Amino acid sequence: MRFLVTEGEASEMTPVPQVRASAYLPFVEFAEKHGARCDRAIDDELLPAVVRRDEEALVPMHLAHAFLAKTARSAGVANLGYAVADQARIEGLGDFGRSLARSLTLHDALGKLRRQFADYSSAEQIWPTRSGAKVLFLHRHVYDTGPGRREAQQCALLLMRDLIRHVAGPDWQPGEVLITPDHDVPATQEAFETNNVRQTASCGFAFPAEFLSQPFERFRAENRDLTAFEASVPGAGFVRSVKETIAALIVEGRCHLSVLAEVLGTHPRTLQRNLSECHHQYSDILAEVRFEAATKLLEDPHRKVIEIAFDLGYTDPANFTRAFRQWTGISPSDFREARESNAKPFRVRLSP
Repeated sequence: MRFLVTEGEASEMTPVPQVRASAYLPFVEFAEKHGARCDRAIDDELLPAVVRRDEEALVPMHLAHAFLAKTARSAGVANLGYAVADQARIEGLGDFGRSLARSLTLHDALGKLRRQFADYSSAEQIWPTRSGAKVLFLHRHVYDTGPGRREAQQCALLLMRDLIRHVAGPDWQPGEVLITPDHDVPATQEAFETNNVRQTASCGFAFPAEFLSQPFERFRAENRDLTAFEASVPGAGFVRSVKETIAALIVEGRCHLSVLAEVLGTHPRTLQRNLSECHHQYSDILAEVRFEAATKLLEDPHRKVIEIAFDLGYTDPANFTRAFRQWTGISPSDFREARESNAKPFRVRLSP
């Protein structure tokens, strides 16, 4: 496929497919570690330089894929994407990946993925689709960029699995994997530890829909049983201390940015800038604090949802219910009912 045309064909120009440089950092590190050498073409020198300089830079996909194909040949690795991404993590995908890793639930993460992925890559699509009690998590390239596409897609599949593992645990494997005809079936079976691999038009895998409303791993770790003294230990970092201050202000219904800045002895813009330098936003931190508090308060069957809404600083309980649906895909009442019955909620919407 041509990406550039002559001036007389301007009306038929096709956008050059681009992806953030952070997507290829694992491949660059692999090539450097294993001493993979190609033919010193422009892609062999330019891509590593761009990736090392700026993880948020936009890289033409055909350039990147040419680098992947040459690296695979030079290193003698038939399924380079699986080998490279086995230890890769979502957090490595620049600001986008760090935002996904800070999601409240899997439903929240998939909502971010739907809204933001086009800003990360204009050359591919990732989307979930509901099928009964399971969700198909799918990936495909929008353009045919030739050699290297398979390696990139293998890496994408393992990173998608890593996202699910944030709620399912570090050893989780899908029971069903989908691949396109150009993929290696035995290699895929080995990577995902399953014989249930079939060929379709898109790559992906299935996971139980009940995972959608589950909190990310870090919340399960933070929400373990603690004494009041242990839970109130001052945070060691700036962001942690901001969260703790917000948690104290929420119960007084005073969690606006200007109030927080005043309490911290700084200007709102300075506070926002400092948070941004830590790759955080005030609105995300506020939602995180409210979500963690809400899940704890909902464990008490005697607390009414309306009371919890006021405790979290909402002046209108309907806004709390709306926010909770955005976080988990279900209402606070349904979340509580599922927890009380020891069943994991799964009747959720995939749209935020």
